[in-house]
Amino acid sequence: MEGKVMFGVRGSLKELLKTPAPYGPDIDLSNYDMDLPEIQEGREVVDEISDVSSRLGFNDTSKLSYIQVNEVAVYKALEESLSKYGVRVLPLRKALEELPNVKELAWKLVRPDLDKYTVASYLYGGELGYFIYVPPNTEVPAPIYSCLAITRDRKIQFAHNIVYVDSNSVAHVVTGCAVPHGVKGGLHIGISEFYVGRGSRLTFSMIHAWSEGLHVRPRTAVSVDDGGEYVSYYVIYSPVASLQTYPSVRLGRSSKAYLASVIAGSGESVYDVGSKAVLGGLNASAEVVSRVVAYDSSRIYARSEIVAEDAGRGHVECLGLLLSSNAEIHSIPTLTSKKPEALLSHEAAIGMIAQDEIEYLMSKGFTEGEAKSIIVRGFMNVEVRGLPLTVMMEIDRLLDMISRHATG
Repeated sequence: MEGKVMFGVRGSLKELLKTPAPYGPDIDLSNYDMDLPEIQEGREVVDEISDVSSRLGFNDTSKLSYIQVNEVAVYKALEESLSKYGVRVLPLRKALEELPNVKELAWKLVRPDLDKYTVASYLYGGELGYFIYVPPNTEVPAPIYSCLAITRDRKIQFAHNIVYVDSNSVAHVVTGCAVPHGVKGGLHIGISEFYVGRGSRLTFSMIHAWSEGLHVRPRTAVSVDDGGEYVSYYVIYSPVASLQTYPSVRLGRSSKAYLASVIAGSGESVYDVGSKAVLGGLNASAEVVSRVVAYDSSRIYARSEIVAEDAGRGHVECLGLLLSSNAEIHSIPTLTSKKPEALLSHEAAIGMIAQDEIEYLMSKGFTEGEAKSIIVRGFMNVEVRGLPLTVMMEIDRLLDMISRHATG
């Protein structure tokens, strides 16, 4: 409930807007435009995201339950396929106004004073973003899609998202964030708070397709109740000015987390990406897996952390592949145990494509470029349990594209 303490102290929060965050390049927020957020119930801005949604693999915009373009949120009435399960999808601001108990969820997992970006969202974001609620004892068979896009230069896009999967339920949420071709600068600040109820399962897929001038600052926290499971798959395949994110998952008794990320660094981009899992209950378990490919002059900081506050199991696997002599990969795994019975392990390695592997594939009739592409594609493949088939197909298509582009 730390976030609740901050309400009513806006004066002191404003002082933090000038304080650099601990990770990632510092961003001067005064260089960007902040407009008052709007909510529309129609679909007037759907045409603006046709280019964006295709970059994310969302070719059918009718599947999108929530769309946010710049500071305008557009949502549609619940489709029969969702409403018959009692699932609610609507802008967070409307949920805070219309639904009981939602205020008790907002800013509970992510503190407003976490850093300058959370402060800016709390003070000026207007609580724009999506709210998703899945009732108890419900399995949602189809993914719940949302798309957030920036279509104009030098904009700050705020998004505060809350997902609550009630007890003994199953849901999958897919969120795509992107810009259309031609947008050269902007800042995306996304606050996400996910609640996974007792015995429930939430899988969350995030696909980022930004551009060279965009700075991206997601801030995510997840609470998993006893016997619950949280599975996350994150992929970014585009250049950015900078990306910095370090989501944290807290696990209850006998709960599980699997956190996978695939980062394909290009251009002169700076990527500071990581995941943290806290084993807060007896027999909790977590696995943090990342695949990092760096080419051109990109810099990637791959962080991963598991903290055992109770007896449980955790494993970190961070593998990096350098495809350019000008690129950099920094692997930073951290394990902390506060219980002798906890079992924690990690594996971290950074290397390059082995010449003998290339020669072997070339002996089978592949060109050198094809051989490199096959090796990179295999390296980036991460098996993620429980992803819906439609999502797996979209991710496979993206990974194929990444491997071809990374090897020329």
